Amino acid sequence: MHNSNADRGKENKGIQIVMKGDVRKKNDGCFQVRSQSNKDAWYDVIWKKDRWSCSCMDYRKSGNKCKHVFAIRYFLMLERIKLNSECLAEENHCPLCKQTNHVIKRGVRINRSGLLQRYYCKICDRRFTGRPVGFEGMKNRADIIATSLDLYFRGLSLRQVVEHLEIAYKVKVSHGTIYYWIKKYVKLVSEYTQGLMVGTSERWHADETVLKVNGRHMVLWSLLDGKTRFLIATHISQRRGEDDASALLSEGMKTSEEQPLEVVTDGLGSYDNAIKKEIGASPEKPVIHLQGPLSMGLNNKMERMNGTIKSRTKTMAGLYDEASTTTFIEGFKAYYNFVRPHMALNMTPAMMIGVANEKYDWMSLIKKSVKPIKHRKKN
Repeated sequence: MHNSNADRGKENKGIQIVMKGDVRKKNDGCFQVRSQSNKDAWYDVIWKKDRWSCSCMDYRKSGNKCKHVFAIRYFLMLERIKLNSECLAEENHCPLCKQTNHVIKRGVRINRSGLLQRYYCKICDRRFTGRPVGFEGMKNRADIIATSLDLYFRGLSLRQVVEHLEIAYKVKVSHGTIYYWIKKYVKLVSEYTQGLMVGTSERWHADETVLKVNGRHMVLWSLLDGKTRFLIATHISQRRGEDDASALLSEGMKTSEEQPLEVVTDGLGSYDNAIKKEIGASPEKPVIHLQGPLSMGLNNKMERMNGTIKSRTKTMAGLYDEASTTTFIEGFKAYYNFVRPHMALNMTPAMMIGVANEKYDWMSLIKKSVKPIKHRKKN
């Protein structure tokens, strides 16, 4: 099952705990988190039997993840981003001659986001500041940018991300700067992920939901793989017409290596002709369209994901225009598929479907997106 509203609330509280500095590490499998009601009390969060357990009363009563467990998960995510930033920074090559074997460290540079390593190329006598792959030319540190993206798609507003950076990193940036980072890197990552071909299962789930965009309503169409929960395609429109249903399914057919045997939808009539048009129904490989009463209870996976999107957009106080809506949906799609493990799968949908061999964070996903794409979509 996907995150419930209660889990999302606990996750946000866990992020706030980390922002306050109320986490301390004893060893790799044991942490302590300060009680938020008694500042002198600490709870032990320990990794055992392939899961985190906590000594707090909430965890002991329910056995479900508490805010202290979510705090440790977020704390470790920040450590992983920082480590990846340091590792990727070691891959610096000279921007002039592109050499790496003759590049050496030479001092540091201080800017508003902290210390930056400086390098010197012995071949062409070039001095330059080290940046991880994909973050060249950016004024702020790569881990700060990657953390901002992660926080935004976890559910924090732009202004909450600003507050977090100031408290946790002593870095002051505007919410406009953070949105610039989001647009820049969502575009980069989307160009990579949209070029991937995936091996989907026999059943697809399609559904549409309404988003509030600057006082008016827009329709978000989504297509989900039933087995892997991979979000195959999305489409944004002003109406619920057949052309829009066709656009969604057409994108899905370009992404998938195989056509589905079943498509589950609600009772919207636009899907029926769109399925026949975009997927086809040959006698050798017919497509079963489960809709209306036939799909009762079958589309819960899709409805839960729509609920997650709606819950996320509430913290944004609505979306501003179609461009910002598209940016958010494309970023959420990358986050949903590649970054956040699905609770029912214990891995990301991208790992489940076979297009990723590990769970990415935004740092590693951006690096992956910079490299050439080997598998392109069908025309």
